[in-house]
Amino acid sequence: MTKKTHRRWPRVVGWTAGVLSAMAIGGTVWWQSQLNAIRHLTVRQTDIATVFIPGYNSNSWTFSPMIQRFDRYGIATDAMTINVSANGHLAITRRAALNQRNPLINIIFADARNPEKQTTQLHRIMTKLYTDYGVHQINLVGHSMGGFLATRYITQPPTAQQPAVVRFVNIASGGARADSDLADFPKNIAVLAIGGNIWGTRSDWQVPLASVQHFAKTIPQAKLITITGSPLTAYHSALHQNPQVDRDIAQFLFH
Repeated sequence: MTKKTHRRWPRVVGWTAGVLSAMAIGGTVWWQSQLNAIRHLTVRQTDIATVFIPGYNSNSWTFSPMIQRFDRYGIATDAMTINVSANGHLAITRRAALNQRNPLINIIFADARNPEKQTTQLHRIMTKLYTDYGVHQINLVGHSMGGFLATRYITQPPTAQQPAVVRFVNIASGGARADSDLADFPKNIAVLAIGGNIWGTRSDWQVPLASVQHFAKTIPQAKLITITGSPLTAYHSALHQNPQVDRDIAQFLFH
């Protein structure tokens, strides 16, 4: 290494560190500004549990951050996590009562690439919530394939020992493979559909906005919200990490 190169190296390191530091500060400021959407949000507190159903190849980080934000700002309560093993065993962690303060239930599937298996597991979960925990009414929040799983549960009438659905939030999902799958969708369930539109491309870069719009049009009582912005706010997986989406969901579920 020449003396000239040796002298230049500390400058490069210092410049890089400065840029990274500025980016980190800028990102923190931007995120804090995003949180203003829910930081002082006031909603009605009910005893209806909200069940979160993640999408294809999901993990604990799909809905955990949203649930934690709801809990942190007093919007709802992080009440229960249900980890479903590949063979269907349910490991349930309960942190709060399920009959007050907008209780939230997060489902995490170990095998998140098998919708047929997940459909069966979801029905088992619902029966357990009803019989063992006294959960007789629920809201559903589904992302991507989770929206399909939620729609399947809704359109296949629950047994006498499964919770009835009051409200349904369908994020970044067409909700069903065909319109015929929606023919039996109950008209008494309030529905909110949320789609992403990155930079006017009419897509969240995973699901076309037209698919979400079609779902909302097919369900007469459905309300549609389009999130238009950059990939940071409107990308398929960014939608459930966006505090503005948090606000829309909270105002819909807990109004």
